[in-house]
Amino acid sequence: MSKKKKPLKIKTALIIPDCHIPYHDRRAYELMLQVAQDQEIDEIVILGDYADFYGVNAHGISPSVEKKLMQEVEEVIGHLEELNELFPKAKKVFIQGNHEYRLERYLKNKAPELFGLVDTRKILNLKELGFNYVPYTPNQKYQVMGSKLMARHEPIGGGVHAAHSTVVKSGCSVIFGHIHRIQESQVVMMNDDNHRGISCGWLGDKDHEAVSYVKSHHQWSLGFSLVKMLPNKNFFATTVQIIDYKCAYGDKIYEG
Repeated sequence: MSKKKKPLKIKTALIIPDCHIPYHDRRAYELMLQVAQDQEIDEIVILGDYADFYGVNAHGISPSVEKKLMQEVEEVIGHLEELNELFPKAKKVFIQGNHEYRLERYLKNKAPELFGLVDTRKILNLKELGFNYVPYTPNQKYQVMGSKLMARHEPIGGGVHAAHSTVVKSGCSVIFGHIHRIQESQVVMMNDDNHRGISCGWLGDKDHEAVSYVKSHHQWSLGFSLVKMLPNKNFFATTVQIIDYKCAYGDKIYEG
């Protein structure tokens, strides 16, 4: 009789795209948490723009947006604490996006004397909350669960097909945020290496005044990703699209 093979130990990562808290889509965000709580999550990777920091934006403040920066910060911290409560054993990674970088840019321009004393990591209590921090830089990258998948906030390639241009220019598999769209591109090299570029949408509220300065709202898709890693560091990434506040993962339909 042949021996039964032992099941592979598979790790799972929850990839959270742009949320722009407190201007996020609350129903979509809760739906993401529903799906994640049904999994054994080993790692949570926030792809950036988790916070909006509208109070220090460079586009001007609309009178209809009532929340002050401190209120924004308090709500973001509350959601980070919730992630800790729901997934206490998971490693947590916070990749800084261009919206979080609004704070540093504001200080550089308005209060350079305070630069370094106040920054995203400190104002959001990331160290105290146990989040590993990846700052917003041109070479930004994080290796998801030590796999062959890199994570960063912005695509490396631009244009309509950002996922394809990113995987081609980077020469590796990359999952990114920033564009608020669901895209995927696969590139197989001559040596059979398989690389993927993945954008898994966002969890923000496209109708909120805080993002009204952007003209491409109709192209934005609600979604998030779950990544499974094998022992050989290969991975399987599934983007979960949210439509009419419903989504499917595995053999289950979730509704928010």
